[in-house]
Amino acid sequence: MVHTVQTSFLSHSRLYNKRYYPGNFYQVIVNTEEGESYEYEVEADTFAQATEIAEGFANDLMTDITYIEVYNQSQF
Repeated sequence: MVHTVQTSFLSHSRLYNKRYYPGNFYQVIVNTEEGESYEYEVEADTFAQATEIAEGFANDLMTDITYIEVYNQSQF
């Protein structure tokens, strides 16, 4: 039996600003030209910052990217 486990590293927590709440969580989906998609969960303050993080992940894949989807986790 296989169990999937999701872990995340909170690197942009607002605890440093003495505001005791985490940043927003975004679901990021990177779609490639081969029809594959890679899903990530990132913590960012804005959609723009989440997209920037997703672009970094896309560059690490070393494949041609069709488009990147970014969804706010609080809207699910």
